[in-house]
Amino acid sequence: MIFVTNATQLIILLAVQTLLGSMATPALTAIIGDLVPTSRFGRANASIYLWASIGGLAATLAAGILMMTVGGTLQGMFFIPLTAATVLGIISSLPLLGLKEKKSTEKPDLKQHFFSDIFSVLKYARKNPDFVKYCCVVATFEFFMSISWPLFSITQVTVLNASMLQLALLSVVQSIVMIAFQDWAGKRADTRGRKPLLAFFRFSLMTVPIAYALSPDINTLIAVGAFWGLASALGQAAVTAYLLDVTPEEHRGSFGNL
Repeated sequence: MIFVTNATQLIILLAVQTLLGSMATPALTAIIGDLVPTSRFGRANASIYLWASIGGLAATLAAGILMMTVGGTLQGMFFIPLTAATVLGIISSLPLLGLKEKKSTEKPDLKQHFFSDIFSVLKYARKNPDFVKYCCVVATFEFFMSISWPLFSITQVTVLNASMLQLALLSVVQSIVMIAFQDWAGKRADTRGRKPLLAFFRFSLMTVPIAYALSPDINTLIAVGAFWGLASALGQAAVTAYLLDVTPEEHRGSFGNL
């Protein structure tokens, strides 16, 4: 993003980033299923998101300090944090190469069987009603939430006149609460079940557009952000664990990409 000069370039860059990210998500889901016992899916996912949140919080604070120290133009302020994010992101990915995984005895020809593999996955998915219901619920929810989601950034800056410090506080407060409750959420997911946590998480997200529509100032959103941090902790612990519960072991990667 360092050299992006217009919105079109940014859209293309985000599209490429999303494409690459879509490869990582099902792979991560599958490898968690390989390495973690079923009874500890919730705690394992909570632990992953806990350390990711701690790293994200530290990076946010460090980026803010760097930008205030550097000063100057916006592009100049963003140069060091974005460069550091690129370098450290590559370095942090290297340990993944050493992870052990279950080896498949099949050696499919991806070029020859690309389309047949897609239909095969869909056929297997249809035989798993819990997974199909989950996909329908998520797709419907995301469709309606996407209507309001692009307006949040506009509301923060244009309507509520939030400063850079207030925007940072909104992110930091949510992250701190999420970190504080992440371990507890993981244990609840394993002992009380995934579905109650998923239901609470989805209902909690419905408060986001309501809060943005009614909040008189950004400070109100920061206060409500503490509740969203709790909801996110529960959701992160339960979502991947539930997907691993309802997908066949041999199709976890494929199902995770649907």
